Amino acid sequence: MAVTVEQILKLGALSQARVLAGVRGLDRVVTSVTVGEVPDIAEWLSGGEIVLSTMFALTNDTDRQRDFCRRIMVAGASALFVKPKRFVGSFPLDILEIAEKRNFPIVEVPQEIRWTRIMQEAMEVLINRQASLLEKSQEIHRDLLDVVISGGGWNEVASSAARLIDKPVLVLDVSLEPLGVSSDFPWPGGEIHRLLDRPSVRAQFEGLARFPNKLLHLVEEGVPPLFAVPIVVSHACLGYVCTITERHELEEIERVALEHAATVAAVEMAREQVRFETEVRLKGDFVDDLIGGRFSSEDSLLRRASFLGCDLSRGATVVVADVDEFERTMAARRLNENEVQRLKARFFNRCTRLVTEVEPSSLVSLKSDRVIIFLSGPSAQDARALEKLTSRLQALGKEVSDLSVSVGVSRFTSELSGLRKAFEEALAALKVGRKLQGQGSVMHFDSVGSYKLLLSIWEHDPEELRSLYQETIDPVDRYDKQNDSQLVHTLITYLANDENLSKTAQDLYAHRHTVRYRLQKIADITGLSVFRSEDKERLSLGLKARSLLGN
Repeated sequence: MAVTVEQILKLGALSQARVLAGVRGLDRVVTSVTVGEVPDIAEWLSGGEIVLSTMFALTNDTDRQRDFCRRIMVAGASALFVKPKRFVGSFPLDILEIAEKRNFPIVEVPQEIRWTRIMQEAMEVLINRQASLLEKSQEIHRDLLDVVISGGGWNEVASSAARLIDKPVLVLDVSLEPLGVSSDFPWPGGEIHRLLDRPSVRAQFEGLARFPNKLLHLVEEGVPPLFAVPIVVSHACLGYVCTITERHELEEIERVALEHAATVAAVEMAREQVRFETEVRLKGDFVDDLIGGRFSSEDSLLRRASFLGCDLSRGATVVVADVDEFERTMAARRLNENEVQRLKARFFNRCTRLVTEVEPSSLVSLKSDRVIIFLSGPSAQDARALEKLTSRLQALGKEVSDLSVSVGVSRFTSELSGLRKAFEEALAALKVGRKLQGQGSVMHFDSVGSYKLLLSIWEHDPEELRSLYQETIDPVDRYDKQNDSQLVHTLITYLANDENLSKTAQDLYAHRHTVRYRLQKIADITGLSVFRSEDKERLSLGLKARSLLGN
Protein backbone atom coordinates (compact mmCIF):
# COMPACT_ATOMS: atom_id res chain seq x y z
CA MET A 1 0.00 0.00 0.00
CA ALA A 2 1.14 3.55 -0.73
CA VAL A 3 2.15 5.90 2.11
CA THR A 4 -0.33 8.76 2.52
CA VAL A 5 -0.23 12.16 4.22
CA GLU A 6 -2.53 10.72 6.89
CA GLN A 7 0.00 8.00 7.71
CA ILE A 8 2.82 10.57 7.96
CA LEU A 9 0.71 12.57 10.43
CA LYS A 10 0.73 9.52 12.74
CA LEU A 11 4.48 9.84 13.25
CA GLY A 12 5.58 10.55 16.82
CA ALA A 13 7.19 13.84 15.77
CA LEU A 14 3.82 15.09 14.49
CA SER A 15 1.60 14.11 17.38
CA GLN A 16 0.88 17.81 18.06
CA ALA A 17 0.58 18.87 14.42
CA ARG A 18 -2.64 20.59 13.31
CA VAL A 19 -4.31 20.41 9.88
CA LEU A 20 -5.14 23.98 8.83
CA ALA A 21 -6.79 23.10 5.49
CA GLY A 22 -7.34 20.32 2.98
CA VAL A 23 -8.41 17.58 5.37
CA ARG A 24 -10.14 15.75 2.49
CA GLY A 25 -6.73 15.41 0.81
CA LEU A 26 -5.08 13.40 3.56
CA ASP A 27 -5.24 10.33 1.31
CA ARG A 28 -2.70 11.89 -1.10
CA VAL A 29 0.24 9.60 -1.79
CA VAL A 30 3.64 10.63 -0.41
CA THR A 31 6.79 9.70 -2.31
CA SER A 32 9.38 11.79 -0.42
CA VAL A 33 9.93 14.62 2.06
CA THR A 34 11.92 17.77 1.29
CA VAL A 35 12.75 21.06 2.99
CA GLY A 36 11.61 24.06 0.94
CA GLU A 37 13.01 27.27 2.34
CA VAL A 38 13.85 28.89 -1.01
CA PRO A 39 11.10 30.82 -2.84
CA ASP A 40 11.46 28.82 -6.09
CA ILE A 41 11.27 25.35 -4.46
CA ALA A 42 8.26 24.51 -6.70
CA GLU A 43 10.57 24.37 -9.73
CA TRP A 44 12.46 21.50 -8.13
CA LEU A 45 9.47 19.35 -7.29
CA SER A 46 8.46 16.27 -9.34
CA GLY A 47 5.21 15.46 -7.54
CA GLY A 48 4.26 13.51 -4.41
CA GLU A 49 6.52 15.42 -1.98
CA ILE A 50 5.71 16.74 1.47
CA VAL A 51 7.31 20.19 1.58
CA LEU A 52 8.62 21.39 4.97
CA SER A 53 8.96 25.17 5.30
CA THR A 54 9.20 27.95 7.90
CA MET A 55 8.71 30.46 5.02
CA PHE A 56 11.42 32.70 6.51
CA ALA A 57 12.40 33.89 3.02
CA LEU A 58 8.87 35.32 2.60
CA THR A 59 8.67 37.29 5.80
CA ASN A 60 6.35 40.32 5.63
CA ASP A 61 5.43 39.65 1.99
CA THR A 62 1.89 38.24 1.81
CA ASP A 63 1.77 38.23 -1.99
CA ARG A 64 4.91 36.13 -2.23
CA GLN A 65 3.56 33.80 0.45
CA ARG A 66 0.41 33.27 -1.62
CA ASP A 67 2.46 32.69 -4.79
CA PHE A 68 4.78 30.27 -2.95
CA CYS A 69 1.85 28.11 -1.79
CA ARG A 70 0.02 28.22 -5.12
CA ARG A 71 3.11 27.10 -7.05
CA ILE A 72 3.69 24.19 -4.65
CA MET A 73 0.10 23.04 -5.22
CA VAL A 74 0.44 23.31 -9.00
CA ALA A 75 3.76 21.36 -8.93
CA GLY A 76 1.91 18.32 -7.58
CA ALA A 77 3.23 18.27 -4.01
CA SER A 78 1.21 16.10 -1.62
CA ALA A 79 1.17 18.55 1.31
CA LEU A 80 2.80 21.60 2.86
CA PHE A 81 4.02 21.37 6.48
CA VAL A 82 4.72 24.81 7.94
CA LYS A 83 5.96 26.57 11.07
CA PRO A 84 4.40 29.98 10.39
CA LYS A 85 4.50 31.63 13.83
CA ARG A 86 8.17 32.64 13.95
CA PHE A 87 8.48 34.32 10.52
CA VAL A 88 4.99 34.61 9.03
CA GLY A 89 2.61 34.84 11.92
CA SER A 90 -0.90 33.84 10.96
CA PHE A 91 -1.28 31.96 7.67
CA PRO A 92 -3.11 33.92 4.90
CA LEU A 93 -6.78 32.92 5.03
CA ASP A 94 -7.31 33.11 1.26
CA ILE A 95 -4.53 30.54 0.75
CA LEU A 96 -6.20 28.24 3.26
CA GLU A 97 -9.47 28.63 1.35
CA ILE A 98 -7.77 27.70 -1.93
CA ALA A 99 -6.10 24.69 -0.29
CA GLU A 100 -9.45 23.61 1.13
CA LYS A 101 -11.06 23.75 -2.33
CA ARG A 102 -8.19 21.80 -3.87
CA ASN A 103 -8.11 19.24 -1.04
CA PHE A 104 -4.48 20.18 -0.52
CA PRO A 105 -3.33 19.58 3.10
CA ILE A 106 -1.58 22.47 4.86
CA VAL A 107 -0.34 21.31 8.26
CA GLU A 108 1.00 23.47 11.10
CA VAL A 109 3.92 21.87 12.95
CA PRO A 110 4.93 22.94 16.50
CA GLN A 111 7.88 25.34 16.41
CA GLU A 112 10.10 23.14 18.60
CA ILE A 113 9.94 20.10 16.29
CA ARG A 114 13.02 19.86 14.08
CA TRP A 115 12.69 19.18 10.37
CA THR A 116 15.44 16.57 10.63
CA ARG A 117 13.37 14.52 13.08
CA ILE A 118 10.30 14.59 10.81
CA MET A 119 12.40 13.66 7.78
CA GLN A 120 14.09 10.81 9.63
CA GLU A 121 10.83 9.27 10.85
CA ALA A 122 9.09 9.80 7.48
CA MET A 123 11.95 8.27 5.51
CA GLU A 124 11.88 5.19 7.73
CA VAL A 125 8.22 4.70 6.79
CA LEU A 126 8.91 5.33 3.08
CA ILE A 127 11.97 3.06 2.99
CA ASN A 128 10.10 0.26 4.78
CA ARG A 129 7.27 0.68 2.33
CA GLN A 130 9.71 0.59 -0.63
CA ALA A 131 11.31 -2.57 0.76
CA SER A 132 7.88 -4.14 1.17
CA LEU A 133 6.93 -3.05 -2.34
CA LEU A 134 10.15 -4.52 -3.76
CA GLU A 135 9.52 -7.82 -1.99
CA LYS A 136 5.93 -7.89 -3.22
CA SER A 137 7.09 -6.94 -6.71
CA GLN A 138 9.52 -9.88 -6.81
CA GLU A 139 6.79 -12.19 -5.58
CA ILE A 140 4.42 -10.96 -8.31
CA HIS A 141 7.08 -11.47 -10.97
CA ARG A 142 7.80 -15.01 -9.79
CA ASP A 143 4.09 -15.91 -9.74
CA LEU A 144 3.52 -14.62 -13.28
CA LEU A 145 6.69 -16.17 -14.64
CA ASP A 146 5.69 -19.52 -13.15
CA VAL A 147 2.48 -19.37 -15.19
CA VAL A 148 4.42 -19.04 -18.45
CA ILE A 149 7.10 -21.60 -17.50
CA SER A 150 4.41 -24.15 -16.62
CA GLY A 151 2.89 -23.72 -20.09
CA GLY A 152 -0.03 -21.45 -19.18
CA GLY A 153 -1.65 -19.47 -21.97
CA TRP A 154 -2.89 -15.90 -22.18
CA ASN A 155 -6.02 -16.60 -20.12
CA GLU A 156 -3.86 -18.01 -17.32
CA VAL A 157 -1.54 -14.97 -17.40
CA ALA A 158 -4.57 -12.65 -17.21
CA SER A 159 -6.17 -14.68 -14.41
CA SER A 160 -2.95 -14.76 -12.38
CA ALA A 161 -2.56 -10.97 -12.67
CA ALA A 162 -6.24 -10.51 -11.76
CA ARG A 163 -5.77 -12.50 -8.54
CA LEU A 164 -2.80 -10.32 -7.59
CA ILE A 165 -4.69 -7.02 -7.94
CA ASP A 166 -8.22 -8.31 -7.31
CA LYS A 167 -9.50 -6.75 -10.55
CA PRO A 168 -10.40 -8.16 -13.99
CA VAL A 169 -7.45 -8.25 -16.39
CA LEU A 170 -7.41 -8.28 -20.19
CA VAL A 171 -4.46 -8.95 -22.54
CA LEU A 172 -4.74 -7.36 -26.00
CA ASP A 173 -2.58 -7.59 -29.09
CA VAL A 174 -1.52 -4.37 -30.81
CA SER A 175 -4.68 -4.36 -32.95
CA LEU A 176 -6.80 -4.48 -29.75
CA GLU A 177 -7.79 -8.09 -30.41
CA PRO A 178 -8.18 -9.96 -27.07
CA LEU A 179 -5.51 -12.60 -26.51
CA GLY A 180 -6.65 -13.58 -23.03
CA VAL A 181 -9.05 -12.54 -20.27
CA SER A 182 -9.14 -13.39 -16.59
CA SER A 183 -11.79 -15.81 -15.37
CA ASP A 184 -13.66 -12.96 -13.65
CA PHE A 185 -13.71 -10.74 -16.76
CA PRO A 186 -17.25 -9.32 -17.15
CA TRP A 187 -17.40 -9.31 -20.99
CA PRO A 188 -16.68 -11.92 -23.68
CA GLY A 189 -13.49 -11.24 -25.69
CA GLY A 190 -15.45 -10.51 -28.86
CA GLU A 191 -17.66 -8.00 -27.08
CA ILE A 192 -14.76 -6.04 -25.57
CA HIS A 193 -13.07 -5.91 -29.01
CA ARG A 194 -16.26 -4.44 -30.47
CA LEU A 195 -16.34 -1.82 -27.71
CA LEU A 196 -12.68 -0.89 -28.21
CA ASP A 197 -12.80 -0.92 -32.00
CA ARG A 198 -13.45 2.79 -32.56
CA PRO A 199 -11.09 5.50 -33.87
CA SER A 200 -10.98 7.58 -30.67
CA VAL A 201 -10.04 4.55 -28.57
CA ARG A 202 -7.46 3.29 -31.07
CA ALA A 203 -5.85 6.74 -31.14
CA GLN A 204 -5.31 6.64 -27.37
CA PHE A 205 -3.78 3.15 -27.47
CA GLU A 206 -1.56 4.18 -30.39
CA GLY A 207 -0.41 7.15 -28.33
CA LEU A 208 0.54 4.78 -25.51
CA ALA A 209 2.46 2.62 -28.01
CA ARG A 210 4.56 5.66 -28.99
CA PHE A 211 5.36 6.45 -25.33
CA PRO A 212 5.57 3.02 -23.69
CA ASN A 213 6.84 4.32 -20.35
CA LYS A 214 3.41 5.79 -19.63
CA LEU A 215 0.16 4.42 -18.23
CA LEU A 216 -3.07 4.87 -20.21
CA HIS A 217 -6.22 5.74 -18.29
CA LEU A 218 -9.05 5.24 -20.79
CA VAL A 219 -12.31 6.97 -19.98
CA GLU A 220 -14.56 6.84 -23.04
CA GLU A 221 -18.34 6.82 -23.28
CA GLY A 222 -19.63 3.35 -24.04
CA VAL A 223 -16.33 1.70 -23.09
CA PRO A 224 -15.55 0.22 -19.65
CA PRO A 225 -13.02 2.46 -17.83
CA LEU A 226 -9.62 0.85 -17.83
CA PHE A 227 -5.91 1.30 -17.23
CA ALA A 228 -3.43 -0.13 -19.74
CA VAL A 229 0.32 -0.68 -19.86
CA PRO A 230 2.10 -1.59 -23.12
CA ILE A 231 3.78 -4.90 -23.93
CA VAL A 232 7.13 -3.99 -25.50
CA VAL A 233 9.42 -6.35 -27.43
CA SER A 234 12.58 -4.99 -29.09
CA HIS A 235 11.39 -1.38 -28.66
CA ALA A 236 8.11 -2.17 -30.45
CA CYS A 237 4.69 -2.24 -28.81
CA LEU A 238 3.04 -5.62 -29.52
CA GLY A 239 0.08 -5.39 -27.18
CA TYR A 240 -1.36 -4.18 -23.88
CA VAL A 241 -2.23 -5.48 -20.42
CA CYS A 242 -5.36 -3.80 -19.07
CA THR A 243 -7.48 -3.82 -15.95
CA ILE A 244 -11.06 -2.64 -15.58
CA THR A 245 -11.76 -0.30 -12.65
CA GLU A 246 -13.96 2.69 -11.81
CA ARG A 247 -11.19 4.26 -9.72
CA HIS A 248 -9.34 7.30 -11.03
CA GLU A 249 -5.91 6.02 -9.97
CA LEU A 250 -4.18 2.70 -9.52
CA GLU A 251 -2.34 1.88 -6.33
CA GLU A 252 1.36 1.52 -6.94
CA ILE A 253 1.36 -2.21 -6.25
CA GLU A 254 -1.43 -2.61 -8.83
CA ARG A 255 0.59 -0.75 -11.41
CA VAL A 256 3.63 -2.87 -10.55
CA ALA A 257 1.56 -6.02 -11.07
CA LEU A 258 0.37 -4.83 -14.49
CA GLU A 259 3.91 -3.87 -15.50
CA HIS A 260 5.21 -7.31 -14.45
CA ALA A 261 2.34 -8.94 -16.36
CA ALA A 262 3.38 -6.90 -19.40
CA THR A 263 7.00 -8.03 -18.98
CA VAL A 264 5.96 -11.67 -18.77
CA ALA A 265 3.62 -11.16 -21.73
CA ALA A 266 6.56 -9.70 -23.68
CA VAL A 267 8.54 -12.90 -22.98
CA GLU A 268 5.61 -14.99 -24.19
CA MET A 269 5.13 -12.80 -27.28
CA ALA A 270 8.82 -13.11 -28.13
CA ARG A 271 8.49 -16.89 -27.85
CA GLU A 272 5.36 -16.82 -30.00
CA GLN A 273 7.18 -14.73 -32.57
CA VAL A 274 9.94 -17.34 -32.77
CA ARG A 275 7.32 -20.10 -33.02
CA PHE A 276 5.47 -18.16 -35.71
CA GLU A 277 8.60 -17.58 -37.79
CA THR A 278 9.60 -21.24 -37.45
CA GLU A 279 6.10 -22.44 -38.33
CA VAL A 280 5.90 -20.16 -41.37
CA ARG A 281 9.30 -21.34 -42.59
CA LEU A 282 8.54 -25.06 -42.11
CA LYS A 283 5.11 -24.85 -43.70
CA GLY A 284 6.44 -22.66 -46.49
CA ASP A 285 9.18 -25.19 -47.23
CA PHE A 286 6.60 -27.99 -47.24
CA VAL A 287 4.38 -26.16 -49.72
CA ASP A 288 7.39 -25.36 -51.92
CA ASP A 289 8.41 -29.02 -51.96
CA LEU A 290 4.84 -30.17 -52.56
CA ILE A 291 4.14 -27.93 -55.55
CA GLY A 292 7.69 -28.48 -56.81
CA GLY A 293 7.22 -32.27 -56.79
CA ARG A 294 10.20 -32.82 -54.51
CA PHE A 295 8.81 -35.71 -52.42
CA SER A 296 10.39 -39.13 -52.93
CA SER A 297 7.23 -40.99 -51.90
CA GLU A 298 3.68 -40.46 -50.73
CA ASP A 299 4.63 -41.86 -47.33
CA SER A 300 7.27 -39.16 -46.79
CA LEU A 301 4.75 -36.49 -47.87
CA LEU A 302 2.14 -37.77 -45.39
CA ARG A 303 4.70 -38.01 -42.56
CA ARG A 304 5.91 -34.49 -43.08
CA ALA A 305 2.34 -33.16 -43.36
CA SER A 306 1.44 -35.02 -40.15
CA PHE A 307 4.43 -33.43 -38.37
CA LEU A 308 2.91 -30.05 -39.29
CA GLY A 309 -0.50 -31.11 -37.94
CA CYS A 310 -2.09 -31.81 -41.31
CA ASP A 311 -3.79 -35.02 -42.50
CA LEU A 312 -3.71 -35.24 -46.30
CA SER A 313 -4.43 -38.96 -46.49
CA ARG A 314 -8.08 -38.32 -47.51
CA GLY A 315 -7.25 -35.61 -50.05
CA ALA A 316 -7.83 -31.86 -49.89
CA THR A 317 -9.13 -28.72 -51.54
CA VAL A 318 -6.63 -25.88 -51.94
CA VAL A 319 -7.71 -22.34 -51.08
CA VAL A 320 -5.49 -19.32 -51.78
CA ALA A 321 -6.37 -16.02 -50.05
CA ASP A 322 -4.39 -13.04 -51.33
CA VAL A 323 -4.42 -9.43 -50.15
CA ASP A 324 -5.22 -7.18 -53.11
CA GLU A 325 -2.43 -4.77 -54.10
CA PHE A 326 -0.65 -5.48 -50.84
CA GLU A 327 2.57 -3.57 -51.51
CA ARG A 328 0.75 -0.50 -52.83
CA THR A 329 -1.59 -0.53 -49.82
CA MET A 330 1.29 -0.77 -47.35
CA ALA A 331 3.15 2.04 -49.11
CA ALA A 332 0.04 4.24 -49.08
CA ARG A 333 -0.30 3.69 -45.32
CA ARG A 334 3.40 4.47 -44.84
CA LEU A 335 4.04 1.37 -42.75
CA ASN A 336 7.61 0.38 -42.00
CA GLU A 337 8.82 -3.17 -42.53
CA ASN A 338 8.25 -4.21 -38.90
CA GLU A 339 4.68 -2.94 -39.02
CA VAL A 340 4.09 -4.75 -42.33
CA GLN A 341 5.39 -8.01 -40.90
CA ARG A 342 3.22 -7.65 -37.77
CA LEU A 343 0.17 -7.04 -39.96
CA LYS A 344 0.95 -10.14 -42.03
CA ALA A 345 1.41 -12.15 -38.84
CA ARG A 346 -1.95 -10.98 -37.45
CA PHE A 347 -3.77 -11.87 -40.66
CA PHE A 348 -2.06 -15.26 -40.90
CA ASN A 349 -2.75 -16.10 -37.23
CA ARG A 350 -6.41 -15.15 -37.58
CA CYS A 351 -6.70 -17.26 -40.74
CA THR A 352 -5.02 -20.19 -38.97
CA ARG A 353 -7.43 -19.97 -36.03
CA LEU A 354 -10.39 -19.78 -38.41
CA VAL A 355 -9.34 -22.80 -40.48
CA THR A 356 -8.46 -24.78 -37.36
CA GLU A 357 -11.97 -24.18 -36.02
CA VAL A 358 -13.47 -25.45 -39.29
CA GLU A 359 -11.14 -28.39 -40.02
CA PRO A 360 -8.38 -28.93 -37.39
CA SER A 361 -6.34 -31.30 -39.57
CA SER A 362 -5.85 -28.72 -42.35
CA LEU A 363 -2.61 -26.91 -43.17
CA VAL A 364 -2.31 -23.12 -43.38
CA SER A 365 0.83 -21.58 -44.85
CA LEU A 366 1.98 -18.01 -45.48
CA LYS A 367 3.83 -17.26 -48.72
CA SER A 368 4.59 -13.58 -49.28
CA ASP A 369 1.22 -11.87 -48.79
CA ARG A 370 -0.78 -15.02 -49.70
CA VAL A 371 -2.33 -17.47 -47.27
CA ILE A 372 -2.35 -21.00 -48.77
CA ILE A 373 -4.75 -23.50 -47.22
CA PHE A 374 -4.79 -27.26 -47.81
CA LEU A 375 -8.32 -27.90 -46.50
CA SER A 376 -8.95 -31.49 -45.45
CA GLY A 377 -12.00 -33.13 -43.90
CA PRO A 378 -15.71 -32.94 -44.84
CA SER A 379 -15.64 -29.18 -45.52
CA ALA A 380 -13.24 -29.74 -48.42
CA GLN A 381 -16.08 -31.31 -50.45
CA ASP A 382 -18.95 -29.18 -49.13
CA ALA A 383 -19.76 -26.27 -51.46
CA ARG A 384 -21.70 -24.40 -48.78
CA ALA A 385 -18.91 -24.84 -46.20
CA LEU A 386 -16.36 -23.59 -48.73
CA GLU A 387 -18.47 -20.55 -49.53
CA LYS A 388 -18.77 -19.74 -45.83
CA LEU A 389 -15.02 -20.18 -45.31
CA THR A 390 -14.07 -17.89 -48.20
CA SER A 391 -16.50 -15.25 -46.96
CA ARG A 392 -15.01 -15.38 -43.47
CA LEU A 393 -11.47 -15.16 -44.88
CA GLN A 394 -12.43 -11.96 -46.67
CA ALA A 395 -14.06 -10.61 -43.50
CA LEU A 396 -10.82 -11.25 -41.58
CA GLY A 397 -8.98 -8.96 -43.98
CA LYS A 398 -11.41 -6.16 -43.16
CA GLU A 399 -11.22 -6.85 -39.44
CA VAL A 400 -7.43 -7.03 -39.23
CA SER A 401 -6.65 -3.82 -41.06
CA ASP A 402 -9.38 -2.98 -43.59
CA LEU A 403 -7.69 -5.11 -46.25
CA SER A 404 -9.34 -6.30 -49.45
CA VAL A 405 -8.81 -10.05 -49.97
CA SER A 406 -9.41 -12.14 -53.11
CA VAL A 407 -9.78 -15.92 -52.92
CA GLY A 408 -9.24 -18.76 -55.39
CA VAL A 409 -10.55 -22.29 -54.74
CA SER A 410 -9.45 -25.52 -56.43
CA ARG A 411 -11.43 -28.65 -57.11
CA PHE A 412 -11.23 -31.39 -54.47
CA THR A 413 -8.57 -34.03 -55.09
CA SER A 414 -8.52 -37.36 -53.30
CA GLU A 415 -5.09 -38.22 -54.68
CA LEU A 416 -1.86 -36.90 -53.16
CA SER A 417 -0.43 -36.67 -56.65
CA GLY A 418 -3.22 -34.21 -57.49
CA LEU A 419 -2.32 -31.67 -54.79
CA ARG A 420 0.17 -29.87 -56.98
CA LYS A 421 -2.43 -29.51 -59.72
CA ALA A 422 -5.00 -28.37 -57.12
CA PHE A 423 -2.68 -25.58 -56.02
CA GLU A 424 -2.31 -24.47 -59.66
CA GLU A 425 -6.11 -24.53 -60.01
CA ALA A 426 -6.59 -22.33 -56.95
CA LEU A 427 -3.96 -19.89 -58.25
CA ALA A 428 -5.62 -19.79 -61.68
CA ALA A 429 -9.03 -19.20 -60.08
CA LEU A 430 -7.55 -16.36 -58.02
CA LYS A 431 -6.04 -14.66 -61.06
CA VAL A 432 -9.13 -15.08 -63.26
CA GLY A 433 -11.41 -13.91 -60.45
CA ARG A 434 -9.39 -10.74 -60.08
CA LYS A 435 -9.44 -10.10 -63.82
CA LEU A 436 -13.19 -10.61 -64.12
CA GLN A 437 -14.50 -9.35 -60.78
CA GLY A 438 -11.79 -6.96 -59.60
CA GLN A 439 -10.62 -6.70 -56.00
CA GLY A 440 -12.37 -8.76 -53.35
CA SER A 441 -13.18 -11.55 -55.83
CA VAL A 442 -13.96 -15.18 -55.02
CA MET A 443 -13.75 -17.82 -57.75
CA HIS A 444 -13.85 -21.60 -57.84
CA PHE A 445 -11.83 -23.36 -60.51
CA ASP A 446 -15.03 -24.93 -61.88
CA SER A 447 -15.98 -21.42 -63.04
CA VAL A 448 -12.65 -20.74 -64.75
CA GLY A 449 -13.11 -22.89 -67.86
CA SER A 450 -11.27 -21.59 -70.91
CA TYR A 451 -10.36 -18.41 -69.04
CA LYS A 452 -7.35 -20.33 -67.71
CA LEU A 453 -5.96 -20.75 -71.22
CA LEU A 454 -6.65 -17.14 -72.11
CA LEU A 455 -5.06 -15.92 -68.87
CA SER A 456 -1.91 -17.88 -69.69
CA ILE A 457 -1.83 -16.21 -73.11
CA TRP A 458 -2.39 -12.82 -71.45
CA GLU A 459 0.53 -13.34 -69.05
CA HIS A 460 2.96 -14.53 -71.72
CA ASP A 461 1.82 -12.57 -74.79
CA PRO A 462 -0.77 -9.82 -74.09
CA GLU A 463 -0.81 -8.80 -77.76
CA GLU A 464 -2.05 -12.26 -78.78
CA LEU A 465 -5.08 -11.89 -76.50
CA ARG A 466 -5.67 -8.36 -77.76
CA SER A 467 -5.55 -9.66 -81.35
CA LEU A 468 -8.18 -12.32 -80.53
CA TYR A 469 -10.50 -9.62 -79.20
CA GLN A 470 -9.89 -7.30 -82.16
CA GLU A 471 -10.60 -10.08 -84.65
CA THR A 472 -13.90 -11.10 -83.01
CA ILE A 473 -15.75 -8.76 -80.66
CA ASP A 474 -14.03 -5.40 -81.16
CA PRO A 475 -15.90 -4.61 -84.46
CA VAL A 476 -19.21 -5.37 -82.71
CA ASP A 477 -18.27 -3.17 -79.74
CA ARG A 478 -17.49 -0.31 -82.12
CA TYR A 479 -20.78 -0.84 -84.00
CA ASP A 480 -22.73 -0.76 -80.69
CA LYS A 481 -20.99 2.46 -79.68
CA GLN A 482 -21.68 4.15 -83.04
CA ASN A 483 -25.31 3.00 -83.33
CA ASP A 484 -26.36 2.76 -79.68
CA SER A 485 -27.27 -0.90 -80.24
CA GLN A 486 -27.05 -3.99 -78.01
CA LEU A 487 -25.43 -6.59 -80.20
CA VAL A 488 -22.72 -7.63 -77.69
CA HIS A 489 -25.24 -7.84 -74.83
CA THR A 490 -27.49 -9.97 -77.04
CA LEU A 491 -24.61 -12.33 -77.86
CA ILE A 492 -23.65 -12.68 -74.19
CA THR A 493 -27.25 -13.43 -73.20
CA TYR A 494 -27.72 -15.92 -76.07
CA LEU A 495 -24.62 -17.91 -75.12
CA ALA A 496 -25.48 -17.78 -71.41
CA ASN A 497 -28.90 -19.30 -72.26
CA ASP A 498 -27.30 -22.22 -74.14
CA GLU A 499 -28.38 -20.76 -77.51
CA ASN A 500 -32.07 -20.81 -76.63
CA LEU A 501 -33.71 -18.08 -78.76
CA SER A 502 -36.97 -17.98 -76.80
CA LYS A 503 -35.24 -17.66 -73.41
CA THR A 504 -32.88 -15.01 -74.80
CA ALA A 505 -35.80 -13.01 -76.22
CA GLN A 506 -37.58 -13.25 -72.86
CA ASP A 507 -34.52 -12.02 -70.93
CA LEU A 508 -33.99 -9.14 -73.37
CA TYR A 509 -37.69 -8.21 -73.53
CA ALA A 510 -37.42 -8.57 -77.33
CA HIS A 511 -39.06 -10.63 -80.08
CA ARG A 512 -37.38 -13.84 -81.27
CA HIS A 513 -37.07 -12.35 -84.75
CA THR A 514 -35.28 -9.33 -83.25
CA VAL A 515 -32.79 -11.59 -81.50
CA ARG A 516 -32.18 -13.57 -84.69
CA TYR A 517 -31.72 -10.32 -86.64
CA ARG A 518 -29.11 -9.09 -84.12
CA LEU A 519 -27.21 -12.38 -84.27
CA GLN A 520 -27.21 -12.21 -88.07
CA LYS A 521 -25.92 -8.62 -87.83
CA ILE A 522 -23.00 -9.88 -85.74
CA ALA A 523 -22.23 -12.42 -88.48
CA ASP A 524 -22.37 -9.65 -91.12
CA ILE A 525 -19.93 -7.48 -89.10
CA THR A 526 -17.45 -10.19 -88.06
CA GLY A 527 -17.91 -12.95 -90.62
CA LEU A 528 -18.52 -15.30 -87.68
CA SER A 529 -21.93 -16.94 -87.23
CA VAL A 530 -23.17 -18.27 -83.89
CA PHE A 531 -24.99 -20.95 -85.87
CA ARG A 532 -21.66 -22.52 -86.91
CA SER A 533 -19.87 -24.46 -84.17
CA GLU A 534 -16.34 -23.24 -84.85
CA ASP A 535 -17.43 -19.60 -85.27
CA LYS A 536 -19.47 -19.74 -82.08
CA GLU A 537 -16.46 -21.03 -80.15
CA ARG A 538 -14.31 -18.22 -81.52
CA LEU A 539 -16.91 -15.58 -80.58
CA SER A 540 -17.14 -17.08 -77.08
CA LEU A 541 -13.37 -16.86 -76.65
CA GLY A 542 -13.48 -13.31 -77.96
CA LEU A 543 -15.99 -12.37 -75.28
CA LYS A 544 -13.75 -13.88 -72.59
CA ALA A 545 -10.73 -12.03 -73.98
CA ARG A 546 -12.85 -8.88 -73.82
CA SER A 547 -13.55 -9.52 -70.10
CA LEU A 548 -9.89 -10.15 -69.28
CA LEU A 549 -8.86 -6.99 -71.13
CA GLY A 550 -11.42 -5.03 -69.14
CA ASN A 551 -13.29 -3.76 -72.20
